[in-house]
Amino acid sequence: MITSSHLSSAANRRAAAALRYNGPFMRPLAKSHGSESHLLVCVGLLLWLAAALASIWEVLALQPPDSPLHLGVLVGPVVQLRNVSFGLGTMSLVAGLLWPTAYGLGGGRAVALLLALGALLHVASLAYAASCGLLAVQLLDPRTDARLALYVRALGHALTIAALLALSIRLVRRGPPPSVNSPDA
Repeated sequence: MITSSHLSSAANRRAAAALRYNGPFMRPLAKSHGSESHLLVCVGLLLWLAAALASIWEVLALQPPDSPLHLGVLVGPVVQLRNVSFGLGTMSLVAGLLWPTAYGLGGGRAVALLLALGALLHVASLAYAASCGLLAVQLLDPRTDARLALYVRALGHALTIAALLALSIRLVRRGPPPSVNSPDA
C-alpha cells in the first residue's frame, strides 16, 4: 500500500493515482459512488431475474396440453421476452459498470433514467404481450391492446437506443482512463 511518506517521486504519485482510480469495473460496487451506476446495475439484475422467470414460463408453456403443468400460452412471445430481458439486462449491467468512466461521479442522471426506463418499458410490454399471446410486432393489428403493446415496446426501444447512443458518444469523447505510465497522471 502506498502511503503519503512514499509519494516523494513522480512515479509514486502516478502509481497512487492509478490505485485510486480502481478501474471502471470496481467503481459501481463502491458505496461512495454515484447512484446512476447503482441504478443501472440494479435494473440489469432485475432484468436477469425477469429472464430467469421467463425461462421457467417457457418450460411450462412447452409442456404437452394434457400435462397438469401446461400453461396454454404461445411459446414464441415468451421466448422473445426471455431473450430481450437477458439482452437488456446484460446491456444495463455493462452500462452501469462503465458509467463512472463515462460520466464520473453523479453525472448523466437523465441518460441513466432514460436507459432504465426504456429497458423496463420494453420488457413490460413484452411481458404483457406474452401473457396475451401477442408478439407486439404487428403495425396494423385490429386489436387495440396489440397496437398499444407495440407502441409501448417501440417507445422503450427508442429510449434505450437514445440513451445508449449518448453513453457511447460520451465514452468515445472521454478517451481511455489514466494509466500508471502516463506522464500526466
